[in-house]
Order: sequence, then C-alpha cells, then structure tokens
Amino acid sequence: MKKKVFILMLCIFICLMSSVNGCAPKPLQDYGVFLGINADQANRLDDYRIVVIEPSEFTEEQIKQLQADGKTVYGYLNIGAIESYRPYYARFQDLALDVYENWPDENWIDVSSPGWQGFIIDELGKQAAEMGLDGFFLDNADVYYHYPSREVFEGLVAILKGLKTYDITLIINGGDTFVSECIDAGIALSLFDGINQETVFTSIDFENKTYGKQTEEEKAYFQAYLAKAKSSGLAVFLLEYRADRELAKEIDTYCKENGFFWYNAESIDLQ
Repeated sequence: MKKKVFILMLCIFICLMSSVNGCAPKPLQDYGVFLGINADQANRLDDYRIVVIEPSEFTEEQIKQLQADGKTVYGYLNIGAIESYRPYYARFQDLALDVYENWPDENWIDVSSPGWQGFIIDELGKQAAEMGLDGFFLDNADVYYHYPSREVFEGLVAILKGLKTYDITLIINGGDTFVSECIDAGIALSLFDGINQETVFTSIDFENKTYGKQTEEEKAYFQAYLAKAKSSGLAVFLLEYRADRELAKEIDTYCKENGFFWYNAESIDLQ
C-alpha cells in the first residue's frame, strides 16, 4: 500500500513540476503544416486537428487513416512555381521563369500556359483529389505579384476554377496581391475558400538561417489584409516560425479574437 501511495504522489509531483516548467502535456492543436515529413513520421500529426501534408509522401490508405483519426487533411500543390526535384520538372522546364528568391531549387512558372494549367487541373490535381484529401493548400499565387499581367491573373483564375470542380476546400497560401484583387472584383469566394499567410508576426532571415519578429509596418499590412479576407467570408490561417512564448501568446490572443487558426513552426523545413 505504501508503495502505491508513493508512486501516486510521485506522479502528482512530476505533473506539478511539468506544469511549473511549462512542460505540461500539449492540448490538441487546431492546425499544423508538415510539408517536410513522410508517412513514416505521421506521429508528428497526432496533436493536430487540421493538417497540411505533401501528398506524394502518403498513400490513399494512409490519408484515410488520418481522417479516421479525426483529422482534416489538406494536400500541398505548388501552382505558381516548379521545383527542380519534381519528376515532371523536365516536362515543364521551358515554362520556368526566374529563380525563386531564397529557394534556389525552385523557379516561378508561366501560369498563363494552357499546358501548365491542364497539368495542374487534370493530372496533378486530379491525382491528389482522388486520394480523398479534404482540400488543397495552394502555394505561390505570388507569381502574380512578380509578374503582374492580365494573362498571369487569368491563368491563376483558370487553375482555381478547374480545381474547384473536385468539390474540395481550396486554401491559398500567400498571394496577397492576387487574393486582394479577387476580393475587390467580387470573385474570391467563387474561386477559393480561405487563405494562409506566413510571417505576420514572425520573420525569417534566410541568409543567417535565423528567426525573429516581423516589423510593425509589415505586421500592420498583413493584419489589414487578413481583416479584409475575413470580412469577405474567407477562412484565415497563419503560419509563423519559432515564435517565443511571449510572442506566441500575442498571436494566440489575436487569432482567438478573430476566429483564425495558426501554427507555430519550428523551422522552414516544416517537419
């Protein structure tokens, strides 16, 4: 009996000390972005309700298991740029534009090309949709910021309209210039369902590979943009990088007040 009491008291003491040291068990998180993991690391997703993954690293059965575990699963699609390590890179190399700053293995791509549009919609998008994903996390609509022509804008619109036919949720990552123009034109909700914005509160120093706080000017710009997106009926997600405890508390309060979701990533590797 004394041994049982001792073990019980020891467990209580450990729990109390964990709480004091900020190491209490984490509650289930709303949102997490894990583009740098594969199915063998799926345990990284255990504490999250909404997750973003790289579809090529998971099978249809594995996605179904994640959903059976109560998760909403979004798959990453790069619609505005192309990475040199993708198996289809050689096929579309002629459409590659400038190198993506800070990402030397990635190039912006000519989204006005019917060939690229058809590939994203009828091949890559179709294949991913047939895996049973709940939605797409669509990256690099920022191509319109770098190449602000009517042809590029219409190319993105064509891609989104095509992906919409799969009747799954579409989240635009970044692309504030494109998204804002869609909102102003009254077509945003007909094309996509939400946005994800990176580094609203945090910043990334790619040269020194460090993380810090966003400037007040940039933060104010992004917060005005997020308010605009919210008022237009779009869901809003934030992806931040290595926010410390004090900053994380500020972000959490801001997101709860606005009904936003956010994820505090450890690094740009998103593992």
